[in-house]
Amino acid sequence: MEKPYTQNKWAREKQITERFGLSHMILFNLRKAGKIRSVSLKGEGKRYGARLFNVASIEAFLASQEALETSDSLNA
Repeated sequence: MEKPYTQNKWAREKQITERFGLSHMILFNLRKAGKIRSVSLKGEGKRYGARLFNVASIEAFLASQEALETSDSLNA
């Protein structure tokens, strides 16, 4: 039996999109900027593979954004 993705350390893009509502482009840009972690699993010589995103890094990023918004609203 497969664990629900809420308990997994890594998840595919579709699961991340469903859970957090982040689009493909947002995930791509956050990954490129080094703000979230991901790995690409592909065989040697293969062009395509499966990209998995680290759930904890996404949760940490969202928490940091929430903290920024909270401090901004307190300072306004």
